[in-house]
Amino acid sequence: MNMLGVVQARFPAPEFDNYKVPLIQLENIVADVTPWRILLLTLFLVVGAVLFYKYRSRKGMLFLSLAGLTLFGFVLKSCPCPVGMFQNIAEGVANGTYVPLGILLLFTLPLVCALFYGRVFCGGACPLGALQELLHWHTLTIPLALDRVLRLIPILLLLLCSACAACGLGFPLCYLEPYLPIFVLNFATPLAILSAVFIVVGLFVSRPFCRFVCPYGALLRFCTLFAVKKPVITVKECVNCKLCEQGCPNGAVLPPEPDTSTATRRKGSRRLSTLVACIPLALFLGGLLGYFAAPAMSSMHRDVRLLRDVETKQQTLEVEAFEAQGSSLNELKARAVHAQNKTLVCMTLCGMLFGACAMAELIAESRRRREENSYSIDASLCFCCGRCYAACPLERKEKTHEK
Repeated sequence: MNMLGVVQARFPAPEFDNYKVPLIQLENIVADVTPWRILLLTLFLVVGAVLFYKYRSRKGMLFLSLAGLTLFGFVLKSCPCPVGMFQNIAEGVANGTYVPLGILLLFTLPLVCALFYGRVFCGGACPLGALQELLHWHTLTIPLALDRVLRLIPILLLLLCSACAACGLGFPLCYLEPYLPIFVLNFATPLAILSAVFIVVGLFVSRPFCRFVCPYGALLRFCTLFAVKKPVITVKECVNCKLCEQGCPNGAVLPPEPDTSTATRRKGSRRLSTLVACIPLALFLGGLLGYFAAPAMSSMHRDVRLLRDVETKQQTLEVEAFEAQGSSLNELKARAVHAQNKTLVCMTLCGMLFGACAMAELIAESRRRREENSYSIDASLCFCCGRCYAACPLERKEKTHEK
């Protein structure tokens, strides 16, 4: 996420002989276009909701994706960015630093929209999602068990990257955003290799980044659980032709829930009770993993790295600047210990939260839905692409009749 207009010096200037700090005048050279980004994002969210819910148009959502890819991707250089937004907010909230109103609005608008209309942002406004939607060529079905495991990765990345931002460890995921080189036209390795891998995988696996990597998508998925309006495959009585299930490459279409025997229901109840009883164990194990991972994570903090280099007498530019400033070693040690303790607490909490989220996923998959005779859509997994509308024969018949 570019934050032009909010440029500030984060570190004191090095005290080298005959060194002059260069003047930075980005505010006078580059205009702040954040208000235009907010206006355009709002417009895309409104148009996407109308196209998806009122007109139920797959072609309309495709054209919107193409427009979003062009505008938000290539013109505005991947902004709003689903990778960078939440890390900026996490850093500001944890450290009490100022978060510009424009950045806050770019972060919250898609989430507010998800509370009313689901993941419309993913369907037309997100440049990363639009690129994957337009590149998808042929669907390879991922086994259900593997799909459930991979769904946990965005939650894990959300927690880890939020902890990194809050603890001053930087924004590691921004350096691994696979589609950024395409938007900024910079194909330096090894990021270009990662981009090529995701593009090739995306030809056969629908939206691999959105489904199995995007941390902001995990937030949108959570908000969609409480959406006021959720997608339905057809407004007519479902004929159970299975075409919508076959046409959805994201696993969002759910088959009818059949009536089961009493023995099967009892078995399901016992499984559900077992999962609920395992929640404390999952919280403990998750917290334990986070606790033991904290030292490795804290080593990325600049004060911890600097203290290590100073104590091992490494000749680096940071060490030379530290010695030239005449800073106190005790102060550096105190800052490093504070960073390590903060990382320890954050990583332990992240581990516990991840354990809770993993159990919530298992319980959600194990619970019995109400008995239905028609196909339905899991709104939290739906990217509002409209593929099921295009596949449903009743929808096609309805639109042909309207014409």
